[in-house]
Amino acid sequence: MSIGKKILFSLLGLSLLVTLLLCAISIYGFNDIKATFQQENKTAIGDLYEKNVAEITKSSSKLAISLANYYAQTINIDFERIMGELNTMKGDIETLYNSGGTTHAIPISRYEEYIISQAAHPSQQEVNRTLNVLGAATPMFDNILKIEPKISLAYLVLENGMVISSTKTFYPAVEKADMRTRDWYKDAVKAGTVNWSDLYTGTDNRSYVTCATPIHDKKGQLVGVLAFDLRVSEISEKTLNTGDNTYIAAFIMNRQGHVLLSSLDVKATEKQPYFEKFIKNIDLMTTISDYYSDDSSIIGYAQIKSTDWLLVTVLDYEMMMAPVQAVAESVSATGDKMEQVISDETRRVFFVFLIIILVLLPLVFMTATRLSRSITRPVEILADGARVIGEGNLDYEFADLGTDEMGMLATTFNGMIVRLKEYMEAVARSAADKQRLESELEVARDIQLGMLPQQIDCPGYDITGMMVPAKEVGGDFYDFFMLNEEKLCFVVADVSGKGVGAALFMTVAKMVLKTAAQAHNTTVDELLSTANNLLCQENPAELFVTAYVGIMDINSGQIAYACAGHNPPVIVHPDGSSEFVPVKPKLPLAAMEGIQYPIMYTQLQTGETLVLYTDGVTEATNLDEELYGDARLLAALPSLKRLSAPEMIEGIKSNVDIFVGEAPQFDDITIVAIRKIS
Repeated sequence: MSIGKKILFSLLGLSLLVTLLLCAISIYGFNDIKATFQQENKTAIGDLYEKNVAEITKSSSKLAISLANYYAQTINIDFERIMGELNTMKGDIETLYNSGGTTHAIPISRYEEYIISQAAHPSQQEVNRTLNVLGAATPMFDNILKIEPKISLAYLVLENGMVISSTKTFYPAVEKADMRTRDWYKDAVKAGTVNWSDLYTGTDNRSYVTCATPIHDKKGQLVGVLAFDLRVSEISEKTLNTGDNTYIAAFIMNRQGHVLLSSLDVKATEKQPYFEKFIKNIDLMTTISDYYSDDSSIIGYAQIKSTDWLLVTVLDYEMMMAPVQAVAESVSATGDKMEQVISDETRRVFFVFLIIILVLLPLVFMTATRLSRSITRPVEILADGARVIGEGNLDYEFADLGTDEMGMLATTFNGMIVRLKEYMEAVARSAADKQRLESELEVARDIQLGMLPQQIDCPGYDITGMMVPAKEVGGDFYDFFMLNEEKLCFVVADVSGKGVGAALFMTVAKMVLKTAAQAHNTTVDELLSTANNLLCQENPAELFVTAYVGIMDINSGQIAYACAGHNPPVIVHPDGSSEFVPVKPKLPLAAMEGIQYPIMYTQLQTGETLVLYTDGVTEATNLDEELYGDARLLAALPSLKRLSAPEMIEGIKSNVDIFVGEAPQFDDITIVAIRKIS
């Protein structure tokens, strides 16, 4: 077959192919637009949902905290007022007692009077003496019941077993029991001041709380205990009312994690999933006011100061998120309509291209026949040139073939060759730049690790540390150095973020801490405050540093330390037991100027090891997304108790590696061990 016919058929085929290709590209383009739209729509809905969930969670948490604070303050106001009344009456009774009371005995006839003989069975002489001294106090109890409706019973329990009460309230159970055996009586005597009992159930099956304070004579001897019994039903009605559906439940609990009073049944409240999660995720013994949230509830809590209880409100998560769900569904429906429009347009384009193909085929045939003769030679030239280029000769250049399509094609080929050469050169340069960057990062890693001390000559101590960065360079660092012949300063810190930025800020933070420690005879709290202020001044990237700094007297082993938002260290005892060293966490360094860091103290005994670490240890994660955690760290330490400091940190690192397995290292890992050997 002649080349002319080949060109003819080629042009026909090419025309058909180009048309079909354009059709395919157009249809593909529409489908790609549709897929892209679907993905973007899904992403937009997800982002919108997450953003609104975050905003509503934030506002709901503020509402939960505000409700808890409001109700806690409401209750506390009542309790503070009652404490004031109790102290006022205490002063009046002590004055009456110390002045000798009345001059004549007041007759007593059991229930009609105000002094009830208790289980101690006092003699008539003792009763008369008590009446002479304290009989005039009885109107005080009547008066307090009038002005304080929440008080159900006011009385004074004397050391001789007698009880002075009001004229209008009397419980037979009070007469039969020895009130000196009650917990509130003992607790008030032990406290020496106003004391609140936990809630308890009275003989009438109602909830009560007792506010009590001891009474003393001039010599400081105990006379008895003054007590007010309060019904707490008003708390349930006024502050634990969930009838408006704003929240699921509201309850009062003590610091031991027991529910005292609830809008629901007390036992039912303690079995709720949100209650179990709540008490596991907050520090019951120290928390004051905050919130906790999960995928089912938003919980706010606040301290009732007078009793140190916590008032907790639980918001309905689904009700709070209902507006977000409605918006997401509306956006999704709009996206479905747009997808249908794109599908209809795709079908229309397909039919248009089909018509174009049927019309163009005859025209292309006639045109190709006329052009085949004129383009044979240029095609051969192009074929020969393409063969040369295909063999790798990128210096080949097509000759000028005129201004027609063949000439334009030759020019296009020439331009493509130039761009291809430029691209290959750019690829080569990029590969070289990447290799250079990797080399520089390797050098930076060596420099960074070289800045960290491995060991130090400190008589009587074995001290060492390690840092394993998650990337080429890391943001963790540690340091230990002698301030003088008797003082050792040690630091463990973690810069937020990873990579080069964190490594640079780590270098600055390390130099600032060490310079501040060596330049001044300072304490750890002053050292952290100085370093914090300096780092805040030059921090354009707004990074921050958690740090634990200690200064140890190497003669006595006493350590003065302070914590800036860092993990608490662990002390390993000679018997293998271990415990976390308590800390008072504050904001990390460079978070805000003017932070004061409280100083604390601990003692390192002979044979004990202080282990310091960053969160790269406890937050190491395996393939099942489980955290290594504090418990595994404590469990690993007993088997390492007799090892040297270097062996101990290697043992901890090995234990973490075994737990993590094949999972990639997520964060920098830093461990320091200080062992007192003599």
